[in-house]
Amino acid sequence: MKKRFKEAYASIKSGSGQENHERILLDSLKKNTIEHKTKAEAYHICALLQQSVNNGLNMNAYLKKNIDTIKLYKTILKIYDYTLSSDSLDAARKYENKHIKMRHLHRNNLLNGGKFLLRKSQWSDAFSFFDMFLKTHTTDTDSLMGRVAYWATVCGMNEGNPRHVLKHVDQAISMANITESSALYEYKARSVLQLGDTIQWIKLLDEGVDKYPGCNYFFLNMMEHYMREGQFAKGLARTDSLVRTDGDRAVYWFAMSMFALAQGEHEKCIKMSDECLKRDSNNIDAYYNKGISLLNMTLSEDDIMKRRKLFQRALKPMEKVRELSPESIDRWGNPLYRIYLNLNMGKKFEEIDTMLDNHNKGADKKETETVIHNVNVSGKQKMDKQLGR
Repeated sequence: MKKRFKEAYASIKSGSGQENHERILLDSLKKNTIEHKTKAEAYHICALLQQSVNNGLNMNAYLKKNIDTIKLYKTILKIYDYTLSSDSLDAARKYENKHIKMRHLHRNNLLNGGKFLLRKSQWSDAFSFFDMFLKTHTTDTDSLMGRVAYWATVCGMNEGNPRHVLKHVDQAISMANITESSALYEYKARSVLQLGDTIQWIKLLDEGVDKYPGCNYFFLNMMEHYMREGQFAKGLARTDSLVRTDGDRAVYWFAMSMFALAQGEHEKCIKMSDECLKRDSNNIDAYYNKGISLLNMTLSEDDIMKRRKLFQRALKPMEKVRELSPESIDRWGNPLYRIYLNLNMGKKFEEIDTMLDNHNKGADKKETETVIHNVNVSGKQKMDKQLGR
């Protein structure tokens, strides 16, 4: 190794062949028999080799020559990596002070390198720079560290690396404004789910609903979870608590109507749908839930006059569904068929009968007396649709 060290120092002095000698030293370090002291010196020399490359590139830039800017910045990251590796192996701390000075010399450009790569959408490489900055510059202002943590988290999200997202996200959240904070909290929840921790994910959803009521991700996914697990009463109670603190959000009332419908509480579903429509008069899904609840109520009503009144009440909301989504015949076709048939609305019945025949391409019409909407499957889809997601 001494010979290789000597050759590497000569390369630094001459300003040529540095990267070749760096590779030789790194290959030598793969041998398990090398002592920590020797490894520490090898990493120290590798740092000096990269410093020499950096000096050469900076000189060319000063002389207005074209240089590889990314390569220039990456020499800085390597200097940090090598000096930290050397210090971790050197019990005598022989090079520690030198390494501190080397890193401090490149402190600003370490951050600039991360921002340069961020602008080029090189997410993984940019994360490495920001991550290194956060590990080695702990005495900077909280505002600067929070901003760097934010950039690192965004890089992790864009590269699809949940571990990178989670590494600095809490630090980023602590210093972010409310808009950035809600996005970061969503990144955290998505990353936890990506890693398979559904318990933590549900916990973050529950917290996110209260922290960031304007961010639909938390509410929609929490409601979907309750629907999927059949926890209708729990979902209804949770949404009811949100309505008590923020009753102006139409989506909360819609969710309550959905859970009520799932439980067969049709009167409550109608009431919640009406509350939603007071706040969002074009909410297709609220009209649909209301119409379906009224139709379901006809199935258990034996009194002919009361039954007819239920069909009459269902007419307007279901026709509104058709008006707002004319292409969705699978949704409103059969319900309107039932309504027109039972109210003896001849022309409209003939029209819908023809439309359904054409839509089904001659197939026998499905039994229409038992049209009960399966909210278990469509709950999340409905909420996403009505929010334009």
